[in-house]
Amino acid sequence: MFAGLTFGNRKIHVLSLIGLMLLVTGCEAKLDLSGVTESKTKPQARYDQYQAAAKSDRAMVIVGNRGVMLISHDIGESWNRQTLPGNTAVSYPTLVDIDVCPDGRFVALDADRKVWFSDLNAENWTSKAIPTEEDVLDLTCDQNGTLWVVGSFTLIMESRDGGESWADKSIAEDAMFSRIQFIDRDRAIVTGEFGTVYQTGDGGKSWEMGGAIPNEFYPMASYFASADEGWVGGLQGIIFHTTDGGRNWQRQETGTKAPIYNICVVNGETYAVGEQGTILVLTGNAWKPVDTKLGFGYLRALLPMADGKLLVAGGGGLVRMLSPQDLKN
Repeated sequence: MFAGLTFGNRKIHVLSLIGLMLLVTGCEAKLDLSGVTESKTKPQARYDQYQAAAKSDRAMVIVGNRGVMLISHDIGESWNRQTLPGNTAVSYPTLVDIDVCPDGRFVALDADRKVWFSDLNAENWTSKAIPTEEDVLDLTCDQNGTLWVVGSFTLIMESRDGGESWADKSIAEDAMFSRIQFIDRDRAIVTGEFGTVYQTGDGGKSWEMGGAIPNEFYPMASYFASADEGWVGGLQGIIFHTTDGGRNWQRQETGTKAPIYNICVVNGETYAVGEQGTILVLTGNAWKPVDTKLGFGYLRALLPMADGKLLVAGGGGLVRMLSPQDLKN
């Protein structure tokens, strides 16, 4: 068990704090973009810290700190910058995740326990509060249009009416849930602190514990390609793989100590991104580095595109559309 700090009657674990801090604020390391010409009219700014990205048939959206959103209506050819309003003139939302619902609307998770909703063009954003005192870390909109938010103290919140009301499905254990993913309408997997894995097979009506990730691993990245096969990644460049829905896990060689923040599949290839500009591609049962010369800042937003392209974004205002040629290792 990891060491923790006790405040009142609540125990806050050191590794949980590390995971939350990285998820919300990212790393402040600067990217080496000296070879990139920068314009005052460029929508990205060097102080931007991007956290997540999503796309619909009409738009693509990248979100980050200080309420910043980059919105594209031409598949990433150009971007418009938008800043969501905060509670004060100097307070802005910290956007940590974004997803698209089946009706085409975007939903973005605000670390200040809010969900922001867009129209079909990723514009005209409005927010609704999540009735919890726990920290919120990840969000998804399932195939039925139901919103799910997970976070500290095994928080699971569900809204079936667009955030108007919420049902608390929390497990009430002292662990941080960091990722939630619906595989289909009925099956979903939640991963979190201490190697915790929870699953549902009835659309979230009930949740049951699955197999534990070894060594009480804290997954900062989690991706399931199917109900059986998935990966989790985190600190020290560690990636675990499962082929039985999370009951058993095997560690895969990565050759890096850089933390892993996101994993996805594009055009049949599995990629992972993380700190120090790290991009890895799965080759057999091991991960190999992809040299894209993006610098040394973190990469967190990861979005598979058509024709084998991959959108990446992260610290220092970096946004890049990588082609299949770029991704050859």
